Amino acid sequence: MTSLLVPYIQKEINNYYKEYLTESPMIFAYSIDIVSAKRKWKTGYLIELEVIAHPYVGAHNTVGDERLIIETGGLGSVEIKKFEHIKSYPLPPHLQHIIKKPY
Repeated sequence: MTSLLVPYIQKEINNYYKEYLTESPMIFAYSIDIVSAKRKWKTGYLIELEVIAHPYVGAHNTVGDERLIIETGGLGSVEIKKFEHIKSYPLPPHLQHIIKKPY
């Protein structure tokens, strides 16, 4: 399931980090944790997901934790309702050159 969300989450991550890093951090299905999944109504196909994504650069150097609220529909729709950067991690010395400004 998380692999289907990767392109949508990656777009949000690119958007956030373009101000801070010269390289966009990557996200893969295994670096996404599903916190909750619930139906928007008792019946219906709208599902609201809360996920925590852990984007990284280089050889899996995590740059941060991102909280996203995602709504998915029965016909394949995906909408990011909320993106929140919740934690930053320092980059190792060999990756300091990609930092534009502190994030």
